[in-house]
Amino acid sequence: MASVYELARELGKELMNTPEVEQLLQAKKVYEADTEIVRLVKEYGEMQQDFEIRFAAGKTTEEEQKAFTEEMQKRGEVIKANEAAANLFAAESKFNQFISSVFSIVTATLAGDDPSQTGGCSPDCCASCGGGCH
Repeated sequence: MASVYELARELGKELMNTPEVEQLLQAKKVYEADTEIVRLVKEYGEMQQDFEIRFAAGKTTEEEQKAFTEEMQKRGEVIKANEAAANLFAAESKFNQFISSVFSIVTATLAGDDPSQTGGCSPDCCASCGGGCH
């Protein structure tokens, strides 16, 4: 019998052949080729982190908080309007839903449930994982 680790490696290989992973990898490739959006997203994250540190330390005024919120909203809109970023975010979301449904099957099996009846594989559950029963 194969070890759990061997089965996990095999699952990983099988996951690489799914449309969700293929779409994610393609979207990531296109996103990473757009150096401007990569820079904007990096700056956005750095600004967010810097502000959170200053805010937690009590080193921001109400005016600074308002100005920061407005600036981040503007930057967020620019990022959302970028096709490469939007496609990557959508592919990541779809992939996360897919992995969640796979994990639900594992969890149901561990709980002694029939994974074909619970854990994301029944018609009642498909709405929560994006449809397309497994």
